[in-house]
Amino acid sequence: MKKIVEKYLKLFKNRDFLVLTLVIFIGQAASAFLLLSLISSVFSQTGSNFGVSGVVLSFAIPGFFFMAFAGLFADIFDRRKIIILANFFITLVVGQILVFRQAFYASIPLSFLYFIGNAFFIPASSAATAQLVSKGELLVANSLFIFTLSSGVVLGLFAAAVIQFFFGSLSLLWVCFALLFLAALFSLLLPPLFPRKRRGLAIIRTAKEFWEAFLYISSRKFMWIFFIVFALVQGVIAFGITLAPGFFEETLGLSVHKSPLLIFPLIGIGVALGTAFAHLPKLKESMLVGWGWGALGFAGAVLGIVLRSGFFSQLLLLLPISLFLISVGFGAVVCLIASRTVLQKTVPHSFQGTVFGANIILSSVFSGVMSPVGATLEAILGYATLLVWAGSVLLILGLVFVYMSIKWKF
Repeated sequence: MKKIVEKYLKLFKNRDFLVLTLVIFIGQAASAFLLLSLISSVFSQTGSNFGVSGVVLSFAIPGFFFMAFAGLFADIFDRRKIIILANFFITLVVGQILVFRQAFYASIPLSFLYFIGNAFFIPASSAATAQLVSKGELLVANSLFIFTLSSGVVLGLFAAAVIQFFFGSLSLLWVCFALLFLAALFSLLLPPLFPRKRRGLAIIRTAKEFWEAFLYISSRKFMWIFFIVFALVQGVIAFGITLAPGFFEETLGLSVHKSPLLIFPLIGIGVALGTAFAHLPKLKESMLVGWGWGALGFAGAVLGIVLRSGFFSQLLLLLPISLFLISVGFGAVVCLIASRTVLQKTVPHSFQGTVFGANIILSSVFSGVMSPVGATLEAILGYATLLVWAGSVLLILGLVFVYMSIKWKF
């Protein structure tokens, strides 16, 4: 444990990496404020999981249509400039939302512009992390990157829930604007982050090289397995976001304004435990993915069985639901850290913007499909049965990864 702490402290002594980490954390927290504002407004007015699914689609669709261009830009132009422009752009978008002062009606179309800007920020910042550390520090850097993304969202959502509860929805937008402006200012402190040193590189030749890089990835089964895992986790998260407001209102009687106060601290505990678990020296990345899926699936199946039994009161249900939320944070972050580490170890720096851009496109597809599917399956099966089936599928997936890790030794 002492060595792990020393590795983290060593990375934080890297000024540029620390600045990038702060920019990512603040930006994710700001996105969480906007997201909670949208979800709570929509669910409060519709009371429907399908309404929440519409919100999920509003931030998944921009990624699908614009991430390919964003990834290409991140591998051609200075990633520092992309990060700066993206941050200032989304700050202006939130400023426009505040001008209209309608958290629901005005922010729905403007949020589309927000997530377009965010689509350019993500691949640039993802690729930039590998430029600021040595190859031997990639696992620690990736765990910090994923922990920063996750904790930014989790802590942002929890803080947003508290602020919304006491001060109302409009306050969320003001905090979001302030955080984004702060992230934009910090972005100015980053060094130049050019992806390649050659000059005069034609875009056509670059695109050809990207295509050759994807052919290389597709020819290595281990690499594309992790590529799919990283994207699939995003779909599972979208699945959970869609069902969470209705689930907690039905099972515990907590409204959409109160349930985040329970959800996000427990998920945050799971994220912290998962980040520490990912550093176990004897576990390969494939085994880590198996543990991550297994934890998620086992906790979901057990909670579904508990709900179907009908023997537990709302108060007693707090224990299995709390354990489930911790497992969600643990399983998701372990899968993300492991899969992203493999990709950054095997993909050249000059192509990582494109690769992560393509990965976000696949993530958008999974999110766009799994969110409405989740709402539909819940309407047909109910929460308990859906948890049993979904948990069983993820548990089997975890066991398959454990088997592959032992059989194929990857």
